[in-house]
Amino acid sequence: MLFKAMRRGFLLFLVALVAGCAGERPLPPPVPVDPVSALIADLKRGSYVFYWRHAETETKGEPEVRNLADCSWQRNLNAEGKRQAAAVGERFRLWGLSVRFIEGSPFCRTRETAAIAFERPVRLNSDLAYHVSQAPEQIAAGVEKLKARFARRPRTPGNLLLVGHAPPLRDAVGIEVPEGHGVIVKPDGAGGFRVVARFSDAGLFPER
Repeated sequence: MLFKAMRRGFLLFLVALVAGCAGERPLPPPVPVDPVSALIADLKRGSYVFYWRHAETETKGEPEVRNLADCSWQRNLNAEGKRQAAAVGERFRLWGLSVRFIEGSPFCRTRETAAIAFERPVRLNSDLAYHVSQAPEQIAAGVEKLKARFARRPRTPGNLLLVGHAPPLRDAVGIEVPEGHGVIVKPDGAGGFRVVARFSDAGLFPER
């Protein structure tokens, strides 16, 4: 009797086990994460540095630096550049991104780019200035200061936006961007940094 009861219990256990296995469904595949959405979510947490080359400018010679408060001798934004600047500002608003600190080169084209996009005062930073007439050692010093700024995390919460020129960025990170385009840099907290994305009026493009 005992043996029959044990045998019957074992058979019932096997039936229940098979039924349970048959009722299991495979787990659904993981939902792929949109890299742009993931990046935007991280950017909203702050501590990034945005470097934006001024928007498109008019074709005009600019052989030497004069009074930077006087825009008449400078290569200023053309109509397309003003559109670019406004469009990038609108992109930031659509992405829900805020920049707590904005610093710009003292040239009129950089100041105007930031003013059109964000409609707020820009802190002028002579370290961001660049001109072909500068001495090589002056240019090199500016690049080193830019690297140091990229490596330093902005005060949280918030991001830092630097509006400048193409050559210092190229020499600092090895990337040359067209007018109106920029890069997003993430300081690593240990004296280094990496470029995580590029941006323009066309959108946000994470680095692969």
